[in-house]
Parts: sequence; C-alpha cells; structure tokens
Amino acid sequence: MKHAALMFQFPDENQARLAGDTLMELGYEPQLHEEGRLHIHVQDEDLTSALEIVQCYAGQLMEHAPAEVVDVTDQAYGMDAIPIPAHTVNEDWEEGYQVASSATDEQEAGFSTDDGSYNHFKAT
Repeated sequence: MKHAALMFQFPDENQARLAGDTLMELGYEPQLHEEGRLHIHVQDEDLTSALEIVQCYAGQLMEHAPAEVVDVTDQAYGMDAIPIPAHTVNEDWEEGYQVASSATDEQEAGFSTDDGSYNHFKAT
C-alpha cells in the first residue's frame, strides 16, 4: 500500500487537535473535522508512527481507503511476515557445524577458575 486515507475518531476535539499537532510535527498533513474526527493521507510515511500517535490520544480508526483494517495493521507492524536479517542467512552451511560440540572436557580443563580465595580487589 503506497497511499491510504485514514479517518480517526477521538473522544473530543481537544484530543484530535493534540494528535493533529503531533502528526503535523512529524510531516503528516492532518485535517481536523467536527466532532473529534481527524483524517490523514499516508503516502510513503511511517504508518506505524501515525497509528501509535493516534492511539496515544485515544483515537480509533473509523474509515480507510483503499486498504482494510487488517491490511493497515499488517503494513504497519509487519504481521504478515517475519523479517529475517541477512546476517542470519548462511548459504555455505556445512553439516559439520551442526554436529560439533561447543567444548570438550579437555578444553574446559585448560581454563583455570577461581577456587574462592580471590574474592576482592585491593583499592590503592
């Protein structure tokens, strides 16, 4: 969804005005309407921020075009997919990595641990 018009309902006009001021500071172009309603056009802006600001001022989504409510929340919160960072994808995976243990008993014996006698630092 590249462009959407969203209409929100607030408990009162003051809440709608406060939300509109915040949205305007962030680059949205909110339009206030009577009875505590406000609408914005989202075009390549961050939809998540707009929805969170509206929720902070007790606003609720009334109307939307052209997307459905589910599409709006999917777009905002990525609920339709789980992002996988590129650094976790490993096409050169070797099976030996999977079956190898992290450390053997011999390797662990090589590390000297504190026997309890060294429990403080001297302040100089």
